[in-house]
Amino acid sequence: MSDVGGTSVAFERKGYGRGLILGLTMAETMLLLVFCLLLAAGAIIHKKEQEAAEARKIAQSIQETVRKLDEENKRLLAQLNAFKPATGRNVSDQEWRELVLAKEVVETIKKAGLTVEEAVKSAPVAKVLADNDVDVEQAKAMVEHLEVLKEYGYVGAAKTSKDLSEALKKAGETVVATKPHDWPPIISLSELGGYNFASGSAELSDDFKTKLRDLSKTIASIAKSYGVDVIEVIGHTDEQAMSGESSNMDKGLQPVLAHKVEISTLHPADNAGLGLARAISVTSILRDMPELKGFTILPMSGGQLILPGDRLTDGAQAGDVKARRRIEIRVRQRSRETDLVPVEGSKS
Repeated sequence: MSDVGGTSVAFERKGYGRGLILGLTMAETMLLLVFCLLLAAGAIIHKKEQEAAEARKIAQSIQETVRKLDEENKRLLAQLNAFKPATGRNVSDQEWRELVLAKEVVETIKKAGLTVEEAVKSAPVAKVLADNDVDVEQAKAMVEHLEVLKEYGYVGAAKTSKDLSEALKKAGETVVATKPHDWPPIISLSELGGYNFASGSAELSDDFKTKLRDLSKTIASIAKSYGVDVIEVIGHTDEQAMSGESSNMDKGLQPVLAHKVEISTLHPADNAGLGLARAISVTSILRDMPELKGFTILPMSGGQLILPGDRLTDGAQAGDVKARRRIEIRVRQRSRETDLVPVEGSKS
């Protein structure tokens, strides 16, 4: 009996072991496989959902682009149709191209910071410049010249292209700086314009000094545009007689220019000396301006002899005349050394 029982138990144990995989029954193994398949399917579904979302975004972007193109097309068609009532016909391809070109020109004008109205107003000036072959850079230089000329009374308000051309001619200016006989403007600083000296004095007021510092950039611009290297500062007076005290100008000029002593130490005895002292006073300020480094600045005197407008006095314009009390600033090219050599046989 014991053998039969022992054999039966061993057989059952052997059969049970045949149904196990890694310690799991067949049913448990199947459940594990099903779970793994579900995980894989979930991952695939998630990936497909992401791809679908990206596709929807692309589709929306395309739809938005199509919508914008459709709106632009409708706008252009509306512009095209707007011309039909006025012309009574369809706009030709050539006319359409001209309209598109006109639109581009308007946009260019706006990008330059101008309105169409301003561009139209500037057309006469642009024509004058074009007629004289002036490019953009030369036009910029001319703007600075015209501002100086207008400030000192050489140019009035030019309303038309003819007015502008006439103003330039009256000022001794031509439009192109490279043309022969193109004379630089003369800057006149008169008491009439607020450039004051005390009576009989060459001392500069603080306001005068400030104006000179502001003016130094304009002087440098004119000198550079004309390619010159000498700046002349000329002092002019009226014909009121001086007090007649003794002069120390001969010995005192150089120390003042060298900034060793003040301008107040000079004592001119006549108008010629007063004009020179005032020119020296202005020169001493201009020589310190960084914009004028490299230029030779020469003080000179016209005394009471030269009237405004470069006319010699006949002595009949005596009295207190503010317009005659002035400083004139001119620029020129340095004289060549060969010009200073005496011709053989000439008197020294």
